[in-house]
Amino acid sequence: MKRIRLFKLAILLIVSISVIATAEEGKRPAAMGAPETAPAEVNQAQFPYVGEITGADLNIRSGAGMNYYSCGKISAPARVVVVGQKFSWSQILPPQGSFSWIFRQSVQTDVNNTGVGTVNSDNVRVYAGADDRDAMVSDSLQVALNKGQKVRIIGAAVGDYYKIRPPQGAALWTSSQYIKFVRKADEIDIKVPKATDANSGSATPGVLMEQVPATSRQMEQYYSIAKKLDEEKAKPLAEQDFSKIRAELESLAADANSGKAGQYSKYLLKTVTRCELAKESIGVVEGQKTELNKQLEDIQKGQEQQKQGITNHSKYGIIGIFKQSLVYAEQPTAKRFLVVDSNDTPICYAEATGAIADANLAEYFGQKVGLAGEITSDILSNFVLIKFTEIELYEKIAAETPASENTEKK
Repeated sequence: MKRIRLFKLAILLIVSISVIATAEEGKRPAAMGAPETAPAEVNQAQFPYVGEITGADLNIRSGAGMNYYSCGKISAPARVVVVGQKFSWSQILPPQGSFSWIFRQSVQTDVNNTGVGTVNSDNVRVYAGADDRDAMVSDSLQVALNKGQKVRIIGAAVGDYYKIRPPQGAALWTSSQYIKFVRKADEIDIKVPKATDANSGSATPGVLMEQVPATSRQMEQYYSIAKKLDEEKAKPLAEQDFSKIRAELESLAADANSGKAGQYSKYLLKTVTRCELAKESIGVVEGQKTELNKQLEDIQKGQEQQKQGITNHSKYGIIGIFKQSLVYAEQPTAKRFLVVDSNDTPICYAEATGAIADANLAEYFGQKVGLAGEITSDILSNFVLIKFTEIELYEKIAAETPASENTEKK
């Protein structure tokens, strides 16, 4: 009987411990309700991504499971960069305040720069650190470093270990139930070591390093504006409008507390200005093209109208008023006439030849006519002479002739 009672007591004790541990892990503020199921976006996200913590006092653990020790706590609305997932646990970049342990004998320090150490051998292990746990019993391996790689030392040595900033490849874990997917992460959320950094040869380069602190929601506002700008640029030119985007960026850039978000906004404003200038320039060009096309159309219409109102009389060498020449009037054998303009100014002499050489041309006297024939100089008068073979009243040549076509030749 006594053994049965002890056995039942042991079972009850184990169940109680399990309940307490589960409650502690899922501890949330009052009135927050039961832990929510991990959103679909978390499982479908393409790592790395920015996640927002939705719970309070959420444990950050050294590994993916309840049996790993806590390296600190985090609460809403803090944000983390998630780089992987294992079952219901999310692998995150160590948030600000996180640290790791490294054996001090494996690190060579510089007296001129005590904050930086160089690993002096290969396969040196780095362990996840916790404020309430000694280095000797902090046994969760984060990454192994090789000779020549750099570490950032935090303060004086603690026993046989240095406390260091988590190096490239180090990560921590927390429950996926309390992480809400926000957006894809990029260089503003993460510091990626340069190619010249000794840490670039880390044994686990798949995990990015390190999370940039987010002290406000202004960076998120910047991202939102940047996304709007990309969407606006993708629209047809006639539909683009950057006025609202410019106003939002100017407001963020003018905020003295916006930090990097304000700086990035200033650069993005230059992009907005270029987009506006491009649209304005193209608009001016399109306007000029429209105006030019209109002018060309007007010219073509005018030419068509002129063509419709002009009869072809290019065969006539001289157009003018046909008169009998007083000089040759007294010479009955002479067949010379005079052509004058509307001011009675002589244009040339005219001599009938060919089929009309002997024709009576008296009916054309005083009339405006067109003469077709050969134009030469008159050796008798040093004047222009047309030896015409055809004569026709001008009214028959063109009922209506534009003024520009009504210029007599001299």
